[in-house]
Amino acid sequence: MSLVSHDSAAPTPPMLKHWREMKARHRDTILFYRVGDFYEMFNEDAELAAKILDIALTSRGDGVPLAGVPVKAAAEYLRQLVGAGHRVAICEQVEDPKLARGLVRREVVETVTPGAVLQDGWVAASHNNWLVAMQHVGGAAGQRGGGVSRMDLVGLAAVDLSTGEFTLETLSEKELDEALARLAPAELVVSADDTSPLPRFPASSPLTTRREPWEFDADLARDELRRRFGLTSLDGLALAPPDQRKGEATFAWEFKQ
Repeated sequence: MSLVSHDSAAPTPPMLKHWREMKARHRDTILFYRVGDFYEMFNEDAELAAKILDIALTSRGDGVPLAGVPVKAAAEYLRQLVGAGHRVAICEQVEDPKLARGLVRREVVETVTPGAVLQDGWVAASHNNWLVAMQHVGGAAGQRGGGVSRMDLVGLAAVDLSTGEFTLETLSEKELDEALARLAPAELVVSADDTSPLPRFPASSPLTTRREPWEFDADLARDELRRRFGLTSLDGLALAPPDQRKGEATFAWEFKQ
């Protein structure tokens, strides 16, 4: 990522410096940066958005690529970007420009992703829009009672936020490929410390989001499930035993967002 003037001796303007700081916090994300009545995009964001949205790609006087969309029409442009499999962060002006001293204060107020779409008409009614979280079960490898080893097991949770449907599964590595092909997720969530290779998809791969390891904690997940469903016990849900409970652990992240 570059955000410098073509004149290397020229200082970076304050607004672009702030954009760079926001972009560093939201990598692999298109940043909608509010400037007056427009959401502006710069550099690689501008080039990518111009191609997907079929809008004009211009440049600032210092040569930085620029593309923008009107705030009033932003919802439709967001729908197209998310539908194309991209994550978009909305960086809003959070103070009145007339009262600002210097640069108007801006903050990211919302991040929209393909698997967390709730707006009417953004998702085709003919199929589910699955947000899938998965994690490999840790522990010592080896055969246990003739079954698969713990290292061969993967916990998977899937939720369609537009319908409320969800599923929890504990799968072998071989079963995982079949499950993902069946679900065709819009977004895949994995732990930041999971070093296992990402699954291969027959068609285009979904957006992959990495989250902090603590968000996959099994005890946290079970507490979250009890709270969400108003249950004192999860016995009736027939979840996997404690040593194989990563399936519902992944579900904690999905449901609390």
